[in-house]
Amino acid sequence: MTSDNTDPPASLLVILIEMIAAPAQALRRISAHHRRSWWLPALLAAALPALYLWLTRHLAAELAARQIALQLGAMPPEQAEAARPMIERFQTPEFIFLSGAGVLIIGLFLAWLVSSMLIYFGASLTGARMSMPQVWPAVVWAWLPFALRAGLQSLWAFLTDRMILYPGLSYLTASGDTVADQTRPLFTLAAQVDLFALWHLVLVFLIFRHIARSSRGAAFMLTLLYAAINLGLRLLPTLLGGAFGLG
Repeated sequence: MTSDNTDPPASLLVILIEMIAAPAQALRRISAHHRRSWWLPALLAAALPALYLWLTRHLAAELAARQIALQLGAMPPEQAEAARPMIERFQTPEFIFLSGAGVLIIGLFLAWLVSSMLIYFGASLTGARMSMPQVWPAVVWAWLPFALRAGLQSLWAFLTDRMILYPGLSYLTASGDTVADQTRPLFTLAAQVDLFALWHLVLVFLIFRHIARSSRGAAFMLTLLYAAINLGLRLLPTLLGGAFGLG
């Protein structure tokens, strides 16, 4: 198999281009020479979704206000009036942006940590030798598709002054009731499926194949296992909400 020594160091701009045009080569460069370069995709993965949150903060506040109004309408009048002042404090555009950005940062770190552990232990199952300093930067770079997706979403929000209510293939399962849709496992599952998610899985496959040096078949099966576990983790809040009657 190709040795890391055949892929000399390169600038971060070259690596960014190679992540699109020649991702296997880019990942080998990162693993061999640029393990500290993960700060760049990490910055993009945080900044571009945060930009989308900022551009749509007023729209999110309007949507939250409509959802809260429906929930308050289903409550006894006295209870609704008592809860209204406290709830309204948490539906301002500024609070929605700051809370969303905080959840974004924490969620990214946890996603990178879980994904790194899945890839590390998955590779170990096939006898591959990988160190966590190899896995972590490769995983963060594998988040580049999601950063680019957020960049396109931000551009769309800026041009249209609209927010995306049905990401991925979720529009195929949407009922039109935004609140109810968020509690449906099929809607949550469909929302995870798009070209950027598939691109991410291709990068995960290349990590197994070119950094862990797994066989093609083993890399493919490990990527499927990785995808299944990640989908399960994303479905867990929805399933728990339904089990405890929160949906």
